[in-house]
Amino acid sequence: MSQFAYLALVVLVAMTGLLFMLMSIRKIPEGYRGVLFRMGRLVKEVPPGMAWIVPFLDSVMLVNLSEQTFALPSDLTYANESGKFKVEGSFTCKIVEPIPAVMAAMQAQQDIAEVVGDKLVDEIKAMGSTAVLDRPAQAQQWALDVLNEQMSRAWQLKFTKVDFRLTHLASTD
Repeated sequence: MSQFAYLALVVLVAMTGLLFMLMSIRKIPEGYRGVLFRMGRLVKEVPPGMAWIVPFLDSVMLVNLSEQTFALPSDLTYANESGKFKVEGSFTCKIVEPIPAVMAAMQAQQDIAEVVGDKLVDEIKAMGSTAVLDRPAQAQQWALDVLNEQMSRAWQLKFTKVDFRLTHLASTD
C-alpha cells in the first residue's frame, strides 16, 4: 500500500472516530432530566450534565422539571339542565418523577391537557354549575385537590394551580 493511501486511511479512521465521539455526547440542561432509551426500550434516567450514548441505538428524551402552564382544550364544554357552558382556562403542573411520567404519557398516548380537561368537566358536573359560578375560587381549589388526589400518582405530576371559568353559551334552539 502506498504512503498516501495509508495516510488517507488513517485520516479517515480518525475522522470517523471523532465523528462517532461527537455523536455520543448529549448535554442535559439544568432543570431537566434525560430519559434514555436504547432501541426503544427504557434504560435509565440521566441527570443534568454531559451524558454518553451509543449513536444510532440510543435516544434521550428531555423532561422539563420546572412548572409548566397548559391551556385547557378550546372545545371543552359542559351541559346541564340550566344550559350549555364553555370551560376555559389553564392548569399548572410540575413533573415529580421523570421516568414514570414519560411512561404514563407514552402508554396513554393522549395529550395531558385533554385528560385534565375531561377530568375537570367531570368535577364541574359533580360540583354543579351554580356552585362553580357562585364560588369560583372554592371550585378551583376543589378541582386542584381532586386532580392532585386522583391524577398525580398515575401521571407523576404535581398540580400547583387550576384556573378555569364557565361561560354560558347562547341557546341555538
